[in-house]
Amino acid sequence: MIKTEMKSCAFFGHRNMNVQPYGEILLGILCDLVENKGVTQFYSDYRGSFNVYCARLVGKLKERYPKIVNTMVLSYIPTARFNGAFDLPLCFDDSVYLLERNVPYKFAITETNKLLIDTVDFVVAAVEVKFGGAYTACEYARKRKKPIVNVIGLKEKQYE
Repeated sequence: MIKTEMKSCAFFGHRNMNVQPYGEILLGILCDLVENKGVTQFYSDYRGSFNVYCARLVGKLKERYPKIVNTMVLSYIPTARFNGAFDLPLCFDDSVYLLERNVPYKFAITETNKLLIDTVDFVVAAVEVKFGGAYTACEYARKRKKPIVNVIGLKEKQYE
């Protein structure tokens, strides 16, 4: 039974990692978020193997849960080259640019991640080291008291 209160989830993970061993765990987590936590909105920046895998998995889950929305989060101002239609990967329904102020290029991802965390209800992560963008995002989410599920170290039967 899907709850009626709409919730949202963001993904944060390491850029280069083998995500395949976590496939079944991620599927279980995402189904639980939709069926039991009321999540209908998913956000991914589509950078790095974990985020790409999660975005594609959500795209596939739209067959089972047609009401979920998969949004690509942009960290940089869209240019004429990116019009949101033909460049958007097929797994996404739409895209969003969250920054409302000018941010130096090298801080755009970090600032976008903070705004995204402030927006969402849940975080699904793959963080195994205590440095880098994914770790920083999860630390920010922890301080904001957002529920975080880190798939690293989870066994299939631990998340049900």
